[in-house]
Order: sequence, then structure tokens, then C-alpha cells
Amino acid sequence: MFIKYLRLLYTFGDAFWILWIKFPRLSRERKLEEIRNWSQRTLDVLGVQVVYKTPFKAAPPDAAPRLLVANHVSWVDALIIQTIQPSVFVAKAEVKRWPIVGSIATGCGVVFVNRGSPASARNMVDELSSALHHGYCVAGFPEGTSSEGGSVKLFHGNLFEAAISHNIPVQPLAIRYTHPHTGARCLKAAFIDDIGFVQSLHQVMSSTSGIHAKVCVGEILSPEGHSRRTLAHLTQRSVSSQLELLNTSASA
Repeated sequence: MFIKYLRLLYTFGDAFWILWIKFPRLSRERKLEEIRNWSQRTLDVLGVQVVYKTPFKAAPPDAAPRLLVANHVSWVDALIIQTIQPSVFVAKAEVKRWPIVGSIATGCGVVFVNRGSPASARNMVDELSSALHHGYCVAGFPEGTSSEGGSVKLFHGNLFEAAISHNIPVQPLAIRYTHPHTGARCLKAAFIDDIGFVQSLHQVMSSTSGIHAKVCVGEILSPEGHSRRTLAHLTQRSVSSQLELLNTSASA
């Protein structure tokens, strides 16, 4: 376990080197590549292996922007999505205060939002619109909270406003954490109740057999003709169907 933590500290140090020393000299495409590679290295250190349950091919760096949304189980979700498609993320304001990770998130351009604040929500939409305008994908978790991962809660519409305004497609994703040997749902990654980040990190790291993150990639959805409410509902149904597929395949 001590060696694992040393490797993690090295990975965090590498993130600071990338964000504050390398990034100013890199093109957008190279920045995205660095984020993808660092996220994969961090998952390797954490012992989390991503397993795709549907055919998936990563979009090239110059692909058109899109909005990636998923059910929310853990802070690990963001690392997984960054390996799929490096994106500008939306996160709750509390993440900014997390040790080390908060600084890394800030350096990556994460858009922090205060729950229940209309002004913060409006600022979020403006910042996401700016990211889309500059060619970046954006990503977030419309449930607004995390869960054990057994089902998908109602999706809030704020995140979808930027997609509608810029007419960008929505990529639904479903994530399910499982035990590598049994396929049963694994709760070690679940960031729920009153657990803090450091405790959650230790919980993930303490899994001796590692954790599988099963990912189901849904069909891309067009925002055309939708309000943010109807697009949120359509996307929630897609993610829920994908998660049900993951749950069914695990119990088969």
C-alpha cells in the first residue's frame, strides 16, 4: 500500500508539472493528449481498469465538440471520461477545496458551480459556451449528486443549455463499478453519504483485487428541436437504459 501511495504522489506531482510548466507551450491537441494520458496513468495507479461493454473508438483531437454526460458514482468518473474524451468539466464548488486535487482541477479549467445559486449556474453556462467556442468538449454529471450506481436519478437541465445554444451533440455514458472476479457491483468507489475525499481515496486504493469500471457508450443525441428539459429527459433515459444493460449483463 505504501508503494501505491508513493506512485500516486508522483502522479500528482506529474500533474503539476504538466499543467504549469508544459501546458503554456502546448497546442490544444497536445493539451488534450496530455490530459488523456495522465488520467490513464492515474487510473492505473488507483487499480481501476476501464472495460467497455459497447464498441468504442476515441474521437480524434480535432473532432467537433460535444457534451459528455454520465451517471455519477465517484470522483473517479471524471478520470474515466477524460480517458474517453478529454473535456472541460463541471464540478461542485467543494471540489476546489479538496487537497491537491482541487488545485489540479483548477489547472485543468474545471468550471465550479455552487448548488442552488442561479448566478453560479448562469456563469457555468457562459464558461461552457466559451469552452465550446474554442473547440473543447465539455462534460458533467446532470444528476447533481453521486450515488451507489444502481440507478440513475433525475437529470437537471442547466448543463444542457450550452449544448442547445451551440447545437452540439450529446454523448450519453453509463458507468458501473464491479469486482473484477465476480462481476458484482463494487461500492469502494462510491462517493456517498458523509465520506470525505481522502477517506474515499483510501477506500479505492485499498481494493486488493482492483476495480473494474464497466462503461456503456450510448448513441449520440442531437439537441435539435429540444428544450433543455426535454434534452435532459431524453439523455437520462439513454443513460438509464445503458446502466440497466450493464446491471443485466452482470447478473446473467
